[in-house]
Amino acid sequence: MTSRRWIEALPGVDLVPTAASTTTTPVPKKANKLPRPGGTSQVKLVRKAAKSPQQPESSRSPKSTPPTTRTSAVSLLMAADSAGVALALVVGQIVDQHLRSVHNLTGAFASICYAPLFVLVLGVYGLYHRAQRRLVSSSFPDIGRIVHGMAAGSLVLLFASGGLHRWLHGPSVDRTTAALAAVVGVITIPIFRRAVSVIVNASSSDSNVLILGSGQVAEMVSSRLAHIDELHVVGCVDDSPDDRYNRSDASPWLGPLSNLAAIVERFDVDHVVVAFSASNEAGMAAHLRDLPDRVRISVVPRMFDLLTIRSNVDDLRGLPVIDVAPAALGFVDRFVKRAIDLIGAGVGLIVLSPVLIAIAVAIKVSSPGPILFSQTRAGRGGKPFRIHKFRTMYVDAEHRKAGLASEVDGPLFKVREDPRVTSVGRLLRKSSLDEIPQLLNVIAGQMSLVGPRPFVLNESGQIEGWAARRFDVRPGMTGLWQTSGRNDLPFEELRRLDYLYVASWSLWWDLSILWHTPSRVLRHDGAY
Repeated sequence: MTSRRWIEALPGVDLVPTAASTTTTPVPKKANKLPRPGGTSQVKLVRKAAKSPQQPESSRSPKSTPPTTRTSAVSLLMAADSAGVALALVVGQIVDQHLRSVHNLTGAFASICYAPLFVLVLGVYGLYHRAQRRLVSSSFPDIGRIVHGMAAGSLVLLFASGGLHRWLHGPSVDRTTAALAAVVGVITIPIFRRAVSVIVNASSSDSNVLILGSGQVAEMVSSRLAHIDELHVVGCVDDSPDDRYNRSDASPWLGPLSNLAAIVERFDVDHVVVAFSASNEAGMAAHLRDLPDRVRISVVPRMFDLLTIRSNVDDLRGLPVIDVAPAALGFVDRFVKRAIDLIGAGVGLIVLSPVLIAIAVAIKVSSPGPILFSQTRAGRGGKPFRIHKFRTMYVDAEHRKAGLASEVDGPLFKVREDPRVTSVGRLLRKSSLDEIPQLLNVIAGQMSLVGPRPFVLNESGQIEGWAARRFDVRPGMTGLWQTSGRNDLPFEELRRLDYLYVASWSLWWDLSILWHTPSRVLRHDGAY
């Protein structure tokens, strides 16, 4: 078994590319990237395969080498980290000088020369090549390594600065500056990394993604990738396309597995996602190994319903085994979670108070009725409580509900263009600002910042069996729904996400959801 079969993590489990195979494959003339269709990143299913022209053995091109763009991406990450570390060092020096009543800006800025030491340590922690393997770019999974790297870097800094100051009269850095630089760097490095990511995504073309598979899971993967701006699904490859999912919003079928290498070249594919293909697994693995090293590969695990980002990969003598992460909601964890809720909700109400006042005035001026809307929802243990939101509908909304039909499956009632929503209310829903008053519910202990969204009583009464574990925790203002697609997700998927959250809860997962919520809200995905 080769290292290429090593599985890393969810949601797509990365496989590390191996050395290029000596086997050659037909390579057709490379076409330009497909333009993103208007209004969506997916196109109508087609039944015409992308056939590759056959070439004689002597004219077949060798495998392509990793492009310089990957090196450029690593260089940009290193530049972002250098800027973050440099700022942290200057801030650490200035604060240290202030504490000692010393003012020497020249000495503070001179400490920037030690930034490469931290970048070297961060590289040892794998923070530059690890990020390039991800299907979806994000700095949050690296924060733990950044914390460790900055702590180790501060120790290296003390030894290096001591020696350079003694023998070469270099800038002196004491323990206070090193500690402050490590703390500040944990904040500045992710910020600079995010800034670089935004700039790169805005100035470069989308990454082309090919899905290996054509069934329900492939469709699920395609619908999620459609909400990610920097990714473009070019289509799917499978030997026996599943006609049950031959719908207008599905990815186009580009051909059989035997044409995989040719299709990858023709559509300039950057990433292949294996999603339960009906093709023979041995043949599929052979075709995947034969892809150029520049193409990244991710695999959706078979039992993905039980796995989360907290699942770990073990090595059973060369066989990768993924564990099902248990919940870590003990007494200490609940205490910390509650403390974060109180601090976050209190600070949020204070910081957002001007916004609250402006929204209240806009609601009162735009339509008659109260500013707040209160409704009974099911909380922890199914216990009813009154949830508070800014009113987004006209006061006779309940009477007009009978003439409307829900546009989502399951017991939930959702209408995309609901005529009962006011003009101000539509804006509030798109931006999720109508949810801010729920900070009062968080302070009261009825809700949490992160958790399953609370249902109305008649909807929650229809949730039974394993899905009822959602009631084991307090409902939240944000959760896996908000970071996975919100109202666009089918009801069964919502139930699965709630179960996964409760069954595999961790404080780190809560922080991850909070980290990703603002970007999802700004995209307005599934908000109506």
